[in-house]
Amino acid sequence: MARRSTINPAKVKADLSALEEAPPPEVYERRLALRRRLSVALLCLLTMVLMSVCFVPYGQWYLAYVALVPWLAALDGATHRRWSLLCAWLAGLLFWAANLYWLWWITLAGYAALVVYCSAYWLVAGWVLQGAMRRNWPMWIVLPVVWVALEYARAYVISGFPWFFLAHSQFAQTPLIQVSDLTGQYGVSFFVCMVNGAIVDLFDSPLFVASGAGPRLARRTWFGVVASLAVLGAMLGYGWWRMGQKTTRPGPVIALVQHSYPIRLDDDNFSSYAAFRNHLDSTRRIAEDFEARNARCELVVWPETMLMRGMNPAMLDVNLSNMNVAELRALAAQVSLYPEGAAKASASTLRQYLVGKLQTGSDEDGRPVPGLRTLAGEMGAFSRRLQCPILAGGATLHPNPLPTGIDDRWVTRNSALWFEMNDQASAVYSKMHLVPFSEYVPFKRSWPAFHHLLRWFVPPVMEQLDPGPEPVAFTLKTPQGPFVLAAPICYEGTFPHVCRELIAPDGRKRADLLVNLSNDGWFVWAWGLPRGSAEHSQHLVQYCFRAVENRVPVVRAVNTGISASIDSLGRILSEIEYGENTMIAGNLILDGACDDTGRLLPEHGPKVLVDQRVSVYSRTGDWFAMAVTVATAMLAGWLLLRRRRATGNEKKGTAQ
Repeated sequence: MARRSTINPAKVKADLSALEEAPPPEVYERRLALRRRLSVALLCLLTMVLMSVCFVPYGQWYLAYVALVPWLAALDGATHRRWSLLCAWLAGLLFWAANLYWLWWITLAGYAALVVYCSAYWLVAGWVLQGAMRRNWPMWIVLPVVWVALEYARAYVISGFPWFFLAHSQFAQTPLIQVSDLTGQYGVSFFVCMVNGAIVDLFDSPLFVASGAGPRLARRTWFGVVASLAVLGAMLGYGWWRMGQKTTRPGPVIALVQHSYPIRLDDDNFSSYAAFRNHLDSTRRIAEDFEARNARCELVVWPETMLMRGMNPAMLDVNLSNMNVAELRALAAQVSLYPEGAAKASASTLRQYLVGKLQTGSDEDGRPVPGLRTLAGEMGAFSRRLQCPILAGGATLHPNPLPTGIDDRWVTRNSALWFEMNDQASAVYSKMHLVPFSEYVPFKRSWPAFHHLLRWFVPPVMEQLDPGPEPVAFTLKTPQGPFVLAAPICYEGTFPHVCRELIAPDGRKRADLLVNLSNDGWFVWAWGLPRGSAEHSQHLVQYCFRAVENRVPVVRAVNTGISASIDSLGRILSEIEYGENTMIAGNLILDGACDDTGRLLPEHGPKVLVDQRVSVYSRTGDWFAMAVTVATAMLAGWLLLRRRRATGNEKKGTAQ
């Protein structure tokens, strides 16, 4: 008969006491150890998935606080260092490939190049963080410093690509993002990384440290947690305080006109004149509705590039009689994008052609349409009927101040035109921050041969633009007083420093509102069908931070959507998504005060509220991100120096 085992309570008590007095060696050691390569790869893949779903359109924002933990664990715990660094980079490659999918049907080569370029930042981050973790540095401070510095660099290098910053996952957490008026969006990214780093430290640091009085609980294990909670409390307290301030006053009533015109490089059916005419029809309905309600609209906004080409004063007032054949040929090429026969036409033929374009033109199918001067006059007539300006986007033609050749006498710019009661635009702002390899190919003047080589990789139908020379603000006169508007065009509105330059160029707030004109029609074709893509929501949420950073409300008029109204606290008050059209003013500036057709309910008033506060960010810019970047550069330099010294010592030892 087997002997029954018994538990001796006295022995158990003695063992526990011994354990308390002298913990086993492993409690003094770091606890992450990954010996299988598959485990490392799966952890990196998990981070890729978590990072993807924490951003819109999925919007699982809370996952951002743990998304980098598996990735860091793989970098730190892997016994095969190079393998873990490779997996860390591949995770970034997969992340960008999956989440920039809306680029591949526009330019497959550009999509591949951008994915590889952006993934390189994950590789750099992995190398620096792996070196720091090998030296047992606390991740709750090292991770946010490194990650935010790389976000800041990505906003500038090769013109910049400020997409998928960790802060963007938190756009709907209104109290938390109020700190952006101090640090810019980078402060929010810093906090998200701090939490990720604190969690890694918690799992990776020793439980106990040795001391003269015996083992004690490691303070560092909990220091990052305490610091993160303290920062969270400070951010929430600051956010609630800022949200509770009464600093706004009623602003203008703004109508946003949105239609859905998908754009493809191989689409021959798009009619710019039909798009222009439909926007005029929507503006007419706006006027009729306001007249019926005996109300007043104070500004109508159209999206980017919805005007006919060349409706700016520099083109409408051109003196054709003094131009020679080369100048006429260059202008004809810009007006109609190289019309057939222009290269061999005589001066009189070209002059007659251009006069026709100004007086009575033709659409893409050769059908007669009103000339540019007549169309500009229609804009002025609608402005007079509404008794308010119309702000609309279009391609504009300008004499080239620095021509590179005889065919480079005129340049095209992407502009916002201000029509106010007159038959011509009274002010024009041209986009200053262009999209590289889409709106322009670099080195046009500094390295022409290389420019022509690069231009070969860009489809000829993708017209090359020139940047605007300077910021231009628009002044809107209303019964409540004048309001100054800054109008970043499309992509440049995603850059904090560009918007700050438009709103507060010298540190003083000069604009009351940010009005963004965009055309996201490129990003609605998926698998052969027109549908909204994730790019639309990814583009929109960035303006929540532009609103908070400079304490200005933001309104967006976007072809194919998402048009929206955002207050100076970064809250999206209303939006119109793909496939929906704006019918009248006001529906984007109300908190759900619309009927089923999107029409403004008569008992409600506008909610565009301008904010009198001048933020620290408007005054000082990206001081926080700059400081973090300097710290990261010093850290990377120190790691390189230590690595060189270690390599040198190994060589000396081998020689001896």
